[in-house]
Amino acid sequence: MPDTKSFEFSRIFGEGWSAAKKLRAGGEISRVPSDAAVLNPYSSAQERARWAEGFEQAFSSPAKAYNTPGGSGWRPAKVH
Repeated sequence: MPDTKSFEFSRIFGEGWSAAKKLRAGGEISRVPSDAAVLNPYSSAQERARWAEGFEQAFSSPAKAYNTPGGSGWRPAKVH
């Protein structure tokens, strides 16, 4: 696979990962939805598979959402 394709597929994986993390951070879903394929924006089989891999791995990762409600990625939200 040429280097440009490898890079492109890594970006597609990242897009799938980010999409899943945004859904989790928004409290919309807590596990991999069965209709995740509907969210996949790609048309080719290879691109769809790479996006889905990133999306699914984001749910199996122990990493939490990047931002806490009312906070940022660098510091927690202040409680008043």
